Amino acid sequence: MDIWQINLDSGDDLTALRDLLDPNEKARADRFLSESVARRFVVSHSAVRRILSTYVGQCAQELVFEYNGHGKPALAGGGSPSFSLSHSGELALCAVAQSGELGVDIEQWREVRVAELAKRFFSATESRHLLGLPDHELKAGFFSCWSRKEAYIKAKGLGLSLPLDQFSVELRPGMPAALLDCAYAPDDVGRFRYWNVPVPPGFAAAVAYNGPDEGAPNFRSWVFSSRA
Repeated sequence: MDIWQINLDSGDDLTALRDLLDPNEKARADRFLSESVARRFVVSHSAVRRILSTYVGQCAQELVFEYNGHGKPALAGGGSPSFSLSHSGELALCAVAQSGELGVDIEQWREVRVAELAKRFFSATESRHLLGLPDHELKAGFFSCWSRKEAYIKAKGLGLSLPLDQFSVELRPGMPAALLDCAYAPDDVGRFRYWNVPVPPGFAAAVAYNGPDEGAPNFRSWVFSSRA
């Protein structure tokens, strides 16, 4: 498995990057009211196309995606590899594996009402673990938990049809990232593996994976070039 970090404020030739996108992706970019958000969408999605092209030996602009009923993308025709994209702030992550259920998530820290949101969205186990942390660890714990939950949801491809409070992830400092319980799919507890993704201070990121053992992920940085 490879996990690529993408700087969304890189890639100077936005026109060339936009040309890599399909009509659906261009239409999605055009719907953003914020120019900076639209730019980052173009950069992230063009980067994913270029990254995937290196695995399948096909030109980036020729890749065709299909989407399930909850919007999870895959290469058309059920082709490999599996991949997952997440972006927050100026950073994006693209995880790529040979096959299997794969989800990655990155979250930029922001000011939130930790206790209120935890009680609203987290499981009882997660809320207990989170609110048992010292005050100075609450924000890190909250976003660690959030990124691990989102990674699992993305791997399952179910969106928010899978309620956040119906499964628990490990969030306590010093404990390995893990799926602790899941009312939706109890067997996933023994199947899914988690890894923390190294990201700059002020971010939290994780990857969830259920598939053939590929060993620990390789963490890479994507560098834009003129190649299409």
